Parts: sequence; C-alpha cells; structure tokens
Amino acid sequence: MKIQILGSGQDAGIPQIGCYCPTCKRARRYKRYRRLGPSIALLDKGKGYCYLIDASPDIKYQIDMLKKEDITIKRKGKLPISGILLTHAHLGHCSGLWYFGREATEERNLPVFCTSKMRQFLIDNYPFNLLIRRKNIKIKEVFQGKAFKISGIKCIPIEVPHRNEIADTVGYRIQSQKNVLYISDVDYWTDKVIEEIDNVDIAIIDGTFYSKYELPRFRYVPHPPIEETIKLLEHSKTKIYFTHINHSNPINWNRKEKKYIKGKGFHSAFDGLVLNI
Repeated sequence: MKIQILGSGQDAGIPQIGCYCPTCKRARRYKRYRRLGPSIALLDKGKGYCYLIDASPDIKYQIDMLKKEDITIKRKGKLPISGILLTHAHLGHCSGLWYFGREATEERNLPVFCTSKMRQFLIDNYPFNLLIRRKNIKIKEVFQGKAFKISGIKCIPIEVPHRNEIADTVGYRIQSQKNVLYISDVDYWTDKVIEEIDNVDIAIIDGTFYSKYELPRFRYVPHPPIEETIKLLEHSKTKIYFTHINHSNPINWNRKEKKYIKGKGFHSAFDGLVLNI
C-alpha cells in the first residue's frame, strides 16, 4: 500500500484565487510550484482500492493524478475512487463532493466516511443533502477513537482541536506495515495529539504557517507555526511531513527556512509525493 499526496496546499491552494503575490505569480507561471487543496490517497493497485482523505476543491485535477497510476478499482463507478474519508466541514476538505452529483460524474452510492456531527452537517445543508437523497454518496458513520476497516485497512479517527463552527474535526491514523497519522488542520497541539504523533512511523501534519507573524490576522486563523512545532517535536523519532501549506509560508520560496526544516529532520510535503507504507 502507498500514500500519495494529492494536495499539499491550504484550502485555497497555491496560487490562491485573486492573489498575485510573488508566490502565487510564480505558481501560475510554473506548474511545479503549485499546491492543490489538501487531500491524500490511500491506494493499492494490486488489491484494487483507492480511498481519499478529504475531497478538495481541486479534486478534478487530483483525479487526473490518480488516473496516471492506472488503478483498476473493484467498485463500479466513473472515478478511480473506492471512497472518501472526511476530516471536517471547511471549504478545502469537503467541497469536492459536489462533483459527484448529477451536474458532473453522478456517482452511485460512493462511500463517504465521517463523524456523526459531520454527517449531520451534510444532511442539513445543500447541495450535500441532495447528493445523499439522489444516492450519489452513501454516508458511513465513524467514531472518534474507534477503529474501522476499509478494504482491510485499519483506520482510527483521532479528535483534534480546530475551529468547529459547524462540525467537529478529526485526523486519521492509518495502520498498515507502517503506521501513518494524517492531521491537516489543528489549532494547537494537545498532549494527546503529540502522543499520537510519537506513536506512529510517519506523521503528515499541519504546516499552514511558518511563524505567527506571517499574517496580520493570524489570531483569527490559528494554526501552530512550523517553527514552534519543530521545537515541540524535534526529539520525536517519527518521520514528520508538513502539509496544508499557505501561500504566505516562506518554505514555498525561501531556502533558509527549507534548510532549517531539513536540518532539524523534518520534511515538507509536495503534490505527487508517494510514501510506501
């Protein structure tokens, strides 16, 4: 089994809509500097499955990435997807579900795994509830801390603190030959979440901002800055990748910050990165 990073950007990706900062200008000019919205794939060509964690606004481009893998999925459908695991209800993590309706692919009973609060959000709000009524997607409820299996893969939803205005937020621990933790969004690191990071082989975690001085309105969009996360986790034996990178983050262009991260034994995720687990 392997994990493929389909999108290593913050919800709006890089380039961001309406932004013409140097980072976004460069990303428009050179494809290699782009970061799609946050999503990863859990896939195994031999066993014929491919699950996504989150459905980003850039899902149509991410499906193109999966097509290159030439995966034959056992589930019948137009897309090379066996199902979707959702982390929370913010723009970059669930809006891609809209493509599964009549206006686009019109999927049939595509499994969508989520918590009860996230399930209720989908039921209560258009167009997600229309996808449910038309049986484009089929909700499968999961519970924080309780393992469930998808195609033999053991997954455990992990509660994480985040801006839960409309639902709750989880990360996922994926148990294979190597154990992987995926937490794209978090407001701050709790002792419990740090323990989860320390108890896996690989952790793909929130690296939205490099420092707390990056944005004037930083306090309204709290994410633990990379430089603080490194100080907190520098003694961890876990291989750690930062994802969910904002266009303001200097690791997009500054060699000094990149060198610092690498020197401390941490890594920056990028679109297309493959991790064999």
